Amino acid sequence: MALGGAIPLSGAVAARPSAPARAAMAQQCGDPFSSYRDPANPLALRRPPGANPLSGARFFVDGPAHGAAASAIAAMLGINPHRLSDGESWARFARSLDHGALHRRIAGHRGLAFRVHELEKIAAQPEVQRLSAYSWGGGPGAIFKQTEKLLCHNFNADRGTIPLLNTYFLHPAAGTCPSPAALAAAGPTFRRRVDELADAVARRPAVFLLETDGIGTTRCVARAGSLGLWEADLRYEVGRIGALPHSVVYVEGGYSDSNSVRYTARVLNAVGVRRIRGFYTNDTHQQWTINEVRWANRISRLTHGAHFIVNTAQNGRGPLLNPHPVTQGVEDLCNPPGRGTGPRDTTHTGFRYADAWMWTSPPGNSSGCGGGPSGGTFWAARAIGLAARANGRLGPRYPSRPY
Repeated sequence: MALGGAIPLSGAVAARPSAPARAAMAQQCGDPFSSYRDPANPLALRRPPGANPLSGARFFVDGPAHGAAASAIAAMLGINPHRLSDGESWARFARSLDHGALHRRIAGHRGLAFRVHELEKIAAQPEVQRLSAYSWGGGPGAIFKQTEKLLCHNFNADRGTIPLLNTYFLHPAAGTCPSPAALAAAGPTFRRRVDELADAVARRPAVFLLETDGIGTTRCVARAGSLGLWEADLRYEVGRIGALPHSVVYVEGGYSDSNSVRYTARVLNAVGVRRIRGFYTNDTHQQWTINEVRWANRISRLTHGAHFIVNTAQNGRGPLLNPHPVTQGVEDLCNPPGRGTGPRDTTHTGFRYADAWMWTSPPGNSSGCGGGPSGGTFWAARAIGLAARANGRLGPRYPSRPY
């Protein structure tokens, strides 16, 4: 998966950090892993995974100190999650909900019991951790600092697991539809953040989901004449993160109800998808899983057999379709009502090129419109509604599987 050779850049090359800055970016905790990469077992799992490098991996489940749904449960019970230890695991906290004083409090309050039960469906699932341009303000050293905080503190809540890391650097740095000049100007900052992430993770095993909306929204970038530079930036990130010895990397590929198969495959090939594991789909949408699989399988045939992950965080009831798709877009993406969480995280998909169903962000994270809080904020009321309507069905012609 490592990317060899020169990597085209947009704009000027980011300046090398000063000596004090490099000293401040020393790793905060041990990195005992070898620099050797086993292509058959890139995550250094105890048991070889077989054809799917994710198979058999135990992914990080966050605890009540930092987990989106777990923290919401703690707050509902009058516990300040910020006062809890980073090492408080979800498994231990969940046991306290089933026995003892907290259990008695929940059992005596029907409404509270319902809310806690529904949020437990989300809290028990692996939680993808986002590194964005806004982490710690996004300045020099910020991404390194936030990544080390996750690796050395937050991940103590579920030791020995594989972290799932998502990036959101390019859109915030360059804007939604940047001109070539604006995108070139943002290049050094974007690459600095990518480099800090790579330096912080180093030899540690991790699964990466690169750049939310990174390709799905590029039609606008193409109309602005900036697609070539955008692809070069994504190619840099794919190469830098893909070269880490124990990384398994997927780059955002869009959504089946927006871009065509040929367009998506062309951009994926341009950013170097054949040199990583593949791509992920449906990241900000709620399209049915089976529709994503059919679309992604066609893309796979045009990208040298790239594998993929489908986001199933909020697609258990499929999308809420807009009445005027030409002007409004196919789906209502503004915290649409009536949706439900979809198939739970699994690597047993039943489809050759589909490596996993995965919740690429916590169900209940607001989209920032449609009456909800600011984008990315965990909205407990919405999360409860999504969990109450949970369904693992793959599509409308498949069996209903409420849970």
